[in-house]
Amino acid sequence: MGGQWNYLTSCGPDATQTVYHLHGHLLPRTAGDGLALPWTHPTREQEPSR
Repeated sequence: MGGQWNYLTSCGPDATQTVYHLHGHLLPRTAGDGLALPWTHPTREQEPSR
């Protein structure tokens, strides 16, 4: 596989794991692709208090 990429996996609910077996994502990357990691956004309950 050519190019640049990220391989991501999560382990445990605090690490955003939602599939409870070894599960990974291979993400092709390009400059300026706009992909912000992590791609999940915290819910109001998970946001740090201000």
